[in-house]
Amino acid sequence: MAKIKANDWGSLSQTMAEHRVKSLSALLPTALATGFSEVGEDIEPLKDFNTELTIECGDTDARFAVSEHEQFSPADVEIHLTALMAISSPNMARQSIPDAEWMAELASRFSGLIDLRVTHVRTWLDCNLERFKGDNASIWDLRRRFDSMVIQMKANIQLCGAQCISCCLFCIRSRLHEGNHSCKSDHRCAHRCEFCEDDPKPCSAPAGHPGKHICVVNAHLCGEPCKLSGKLGCLEDCTKVLGHSGDDHMCSALVHMCGEPCALQGLKQQDGKIYSCPERCSVPSEQGHWIHSCDVRFCPMVCELCKWPCGQPHLHGLTQGANHLCGDPHPCPALCSAQGICEIDTAPHSVAATFTGKHETFQYTKYTQVAKRLQCVQMIPAGQISHEGSHSHSTEKQPFHFCEARCDNCGHFCTFLLGHTQEHDTSHGSMAQTCWAVDGPDGTSLELGGRKFSSDDDGAPMMCTLHVHVDYCGTVDGSPCDAKDYITHRLYWRRIGVLLIDPYTRDEQNEFAKCDAMCPGRGKPSYCTLPMFHPPRNPSVPVNVLGYVSNDGHLFGCNNPAVISKHTMIFVIDKSGSMSGRDCRPLDNAPQTNQIRKYFNNGWEHFWSARHVATTARRQTVGALHDAYSVILFNHASTRVITNDLTSSPDELLGVLLATSMGGGTNFSLALREGQAVMERYWSAERAPVMIFLSDGESSVPSSAIQNLCRCAVQLGKPLSFHSVSFGPDSASSLRRMAKLALEIQNNAPHDPLRSATKSIPSTFSTALDTVQLAATFLGIAESLRKPRGSLMHRSSD
Repeated sequence: MAKIKANDWGSLSQTMAEHRVKSLSALLPTALATGFSEVGEDIEPLKDFNTELTIECGDTDARFAVSEHEQFSPADVEIHLTALMAISSPNMARQSIPDAEWMAELASRFSGLIDLRVTHVRTWLDCNLERFKGDNASIWDLRRRFDSMVIQMKANIQLCGAQCISCCLFCIRSRLHEGNHSCKSDHRCAHRCEFCEDDPKPCSAPAGHPGKHICVVNAHLCGEPCKLSGKLGCLEDCTKVLGHSGDDHMCSALVHMCGEPCALQGLKQQDGKIYSCPERCSVPSEQGHWIHSCDVRFCPMVCELCKWPCGQPHLHGLTQGANHLCGDPHPCPALCSAQGICEIDTAPHSVAATFTGKHETFQYTKYTQVAKRLQCVQMIPAGQISHEGSHSHSTEKQPFHFCEARCDNCGHFCTFLLGHTQEHDTSHGSMAQTCWAVDGPDGTSLELGGRKFSSDDDGAPMMCTLHVHVDYCGTVDGSPCDAKDYITHRLYWRRIGVLLIDPYTRDEQNEFAKCDAMCPGRGKPSYCTLPMFHPPRNPSVPVNVLGYVSNDGHLFGCNNPAVISKHTMIFVIDKSGSMSGRDCRPLDNAPQTNQIRKYFNNGWEHFWSARHVATTARRQTVGALHDAYSVILFNHASTRVITNDLTSSPDELLGVLLATSMGGGTNFSLALREGQAVMERYWSAERAPVMIFLSDGESSVPSSAIQNLCRCAVQLGKPLSFHSVSFGPDSASSLRRMAKLALEIQNNAPHDPLRSATKSIPSTFSTALDTVQLAATFLGIAESLRKPRGSLMHRSSD
């Protein structure tokens, strides 16, 4: 059930294996370093995760230098080596046996401790991975990491082995240490003089020196300066017998080294730095030679395939094109080279993301798909830099690879086998490669799930659960068409069916096929029950079932919210001389048309006829719950003709209005201030404020005038629904700009949980070329409240 809730459709065994590998991976560095899964105040031994029993296996208390992500510094390696020596030094005193034998014994003890720890941890891994059979990429990766970390552990216990700078013992610092070689002793010979008979004195030669032990050379032997004095390795005093013949004085040193700088100079390392060996040539000075070689045994470079030092001779890096290799087999570091996707995580990858849009910023969970190209599982033979054959993430002859097709909107890959013949399919994620396209003027927002989105906002917070989509029209007369239009959910997925099948259930698809017009009532949203993009239903035709038909032709299965809605209707009407044109006429069949024509035979009869039809229809719908009407007429001045009328009939209101004459200039700012004054004077918390501003547009107005009006309404408790209507052809931009500013303030107004049942009708701009259109504009207040229509569109590659 947890996998289903997480939308994870992968096999249960694979998911359990990946979870187990993740747990083991987190504990692996600590397990190899200490032999425990947890250290600190509470020490936790390595256990079988299935039974919680401790893994019974021999181990050591030693701690090793191992890290998964970074190389230990030479100083840290030195600290670990010193701790190891404290618990595992050879039983014999160092100078009691040849130093080469003592060094070999010390290295053997270190290797034994490493083997104990590696065996313990490998047993722990095998025990916890035994139940997961098959070719699991995560398990392969874990074992590769284990092998790489073991190589690092062994590299960090290797000793230098060069001669100490202060005596003749070997250096027991790390193989890659910095600074002078040191045997980490007092550099004094531990033996007594072999020439003293009664009371042997301590040997005065340096520790590990060749030849006999002697307290003072000139007391028992020649003691003259060695003829090779100054050469590297010289012990300075002649150790021949007193009075030996000739002047051929020689010390007891077995080798007098050349002493020239080592030939290994200017070698470029993997990190780009230049390495030059600081040692001196150890070839006997009397031996003729062309290449100067120091006594360091191994190459100082690091293996090209792992972190272990190169196992080749010291000077092999001087050979042109030489490869530095440790001498062990290596897991191939390359990725699988086969076509297709090696692995797709079955559980969506979720991360917290921030959405920043035009209207708001919020946190959301972003779902993405993790597709992987896995590492090759082949082993590179020892001494080679590559294996034969191609790179593959599996040992199977024909390993599974996912299809490479992916969704254009969310980027998820198809989850079928590469080369399949059926339609592509995937589990979709966040639509991160889309943006919003919202119908309406700039600033129009679409509200979904309590969040507002506008055109060009990022579509990443969304999944594909929209009724409509926006797409290109296709072709016109055989040529590509860049125009866009709305299409249904079904048509959208049919268009891209060659790539992806519709991922939604039949019930969801049927729901998406319905119209997205929404009833304006408060509470649970009620949508139109007719198909998407249906022709308007005739409101006058009776409904046979529960519900109603809105004035714009949508069928809803709920009660008509208009019977409980109330508004404060403020008409602000231009009566200037420019409104006296004869380009419009009253509705011929409308009531009171003849009465209107007795007074006006010009543009104003167009308004009064439309307003009378709308007011009458509104009163018939609302019934006893009357709207409050105010009418302000303006030219260069303003007149309050009707204020807050709650009782007059449409005919009585018309009679008052017909006794008005036209003429004069136009002042929008004055009209808006007068409208604001009326709104404030007769404000009612029970009614939603609506202002209809009608003019031919022949005036200018500052933005502050409309902004002050709308902000005043918000401060009083409800946002103003402002509708500017251009009477006749749209000849000015002022009315359009007023509606745009009003809509912005309305959209950004704080939500009032106590707001009345009627939702705030979005502010609009419209052009009414005739009386029918103007009447429809007024009736729109009682029509269905359709949310702004919007969709996610794939972002252009441009």
